[in-house]
Amino acid sequence: MNNKVIIFGDDCVNSLGLVQSLGREGVETIAVLKCRRSTLVKASKYAGEIICIADYSEAIDMLLSRFQKENNVLIIPSGDGPALTLEKYKDCLSKNFIFEGIIKKGTLSHYMRKDNQIALAKKHGFNIPVSIKIKRGDIIADNIPLPCIIKPLISCEGDKRDIRILDKIEDVRNHINHNLQFTEEVIIQQFIEKDYEYDMMGCSYTNGEVYIPLSDRMVKFNHKLAETSTVSYIEPLDPEIQLEVDNIERLMKDIGFVGLFSVEFMHNKKDNKIYFTEINFRNDGENSFIVHGGVNLPYLHYCDMMGHPLKEYNPIKESKKYIWEGVHFSGLIQGDESFIDWIKDLCGCDGFLYYFKDDRKPFFAQFYNKIKSKLHL
Repeated sequence: MNNKVIIFGDDCVNSLGLVQSLGREGVETIAVLKCRRSTLVKASKYAGEIICIADYSEAIDMLLSRFQKENNVLIIPSGDGPALTLEKYKDCLSKNFIFEGIIKKGTLSHYMRKDNQIALAKKHGFNIPVSIKIKRGDIIADNIPLPCIIKPLISCEGDKRDIRILDKIEDVRNHINHNLQFTEEVIIQQFIEKDYEYDMMGCSYTNGEVYIPLSDRMVKFNHKLAETSTVSYIEPLDPEIQLEVDNIERLMKDIGFVGLFSVEFMHNKKDNKIYFTEINFRNDGENSFIVHGGVNLPYLHYCDMMGHPLKEYNPIKESKKYIWEGVHFSGLIQGDESFIDWIKDLCGCDGFLYYFKDDRKPFFAQFYNKIKSKLHL
């Protein structure tokens, strides 16, 4: 049983990526997913048993009962909510389970707040956009940075539908005081006029070492879907991003995080600087791009946690173009880009986020599920 890994999260790309990544290396998974029934993860040929739950806390009693005679059962969370749930119940889980988390300074719940992430990033030398923490009902000063982007203070307690890019102070006040639907606290942040973003994915090992094999440089975005990336280049680390990689390594070692992570940056085309935006202390939805690039980070995390030798990979040595196909197609349907531009994006594309030659069904399932949902079937 110890060879099996529990994937804890939602029926989404984050969970799917973990199931596929581990399955490709022969690791069986049990997916514990917050959904009524799985329509995405189950499409993968690597999907094993799937257990559907109503909420994350419900999973705890089930896991303790089912694995009460087991030791060192690995749980990998695929989202912020599952990671925080594991941390909340770590005392009762620690006898039977192992999972990622903070082992030195602070807690995940502390570092998932964007204000605390910003303070940590400043400590380790990152460039930070002007940022102000605000709660609904607070007085909003006239001198906030404009244009600005408004984001939930804690991602898993908010929703992308609360994110706004605004350039007038009256619109900022109105949105925070009257239009927030999912959160009470937000970060107002200087809007960076970017030409691209970086999503730096890696793994922090139990021995304190940090491994970041490649960069994910995102060059196009769906502006009607909270700036979610559509076109990315998976590339070897270059001098521009290497300084940020060094800072990430120091940051992770400082707090003692063990597990999968991603750190996001924006490149400001006006001043040619790279700005920190946020840290995700869990598997990233775009991790499959790194797998396409030749490195299986979830499997390395599995080997590290289970005490197995780490597999050696040979990352790609030249840039590869990939598309997050579902978000990219949504941009076309929503009118975010023209059909001609959409076709141009596909030219020279080396692959897609969901598509693996040995596991094609999830690629088609995502579109089928969207169509079915739109038709209310």
